[in-house]
Amino acid sequence: MTERPPPSPARWKPLAVLAAVFLFGGVAGAAIGRGTALSDLEATIRRPPTEARAQFRLRAMRRHLDLTRDQVRELRATLAEAEAERERLLAECRPALDELRDRTDARVKSVLTPEQRAQYEELEAERRQRPGPKYGPGHRGRGPGRGNDERD
Repeated sequence: MTERPPPSPARWKPLAVLAAVFLFGGVAGAAIGRGTALSDLEATIRRPPTEARAQFRLRAMRRHLDLTRDQVRELRATLAEAEAERERLLAECRPALDELRDRTDARVKSVLTPEQRAQYEELEAERRQRPGPKYGPGHRGRGPGRGNDERD
């Protein structure tokens, strides 16, 4: 039985170059795709919260449901109407929510020592300064379910 000599490096060079080109192309494609996705996400987040919420919901439906253009158009209108209704409902209940927050705040402060109360008031002032959706006149918090607690 005769042994074949190993292939010369000259035969492997084109294969190595080809593999490197494919690898580089895959990495570059992934980087461009990620950058595009992040840019798109950032543009959506910069929209008003009502628009961003509707946009995220519509994108999820498009990803999973194979929607037609007509369905997308109709769903976009439906979601916009729902967001407008949501805002109207929030505006209606805002005074009651503000009153509940004020009563709760007073009860919390009644449990704290004077030093703790001062620290608590500082924390509340900082929380109110953070950016977040505003739900109308007199709104002082970040809104329902919007991460009022730093541990959220």
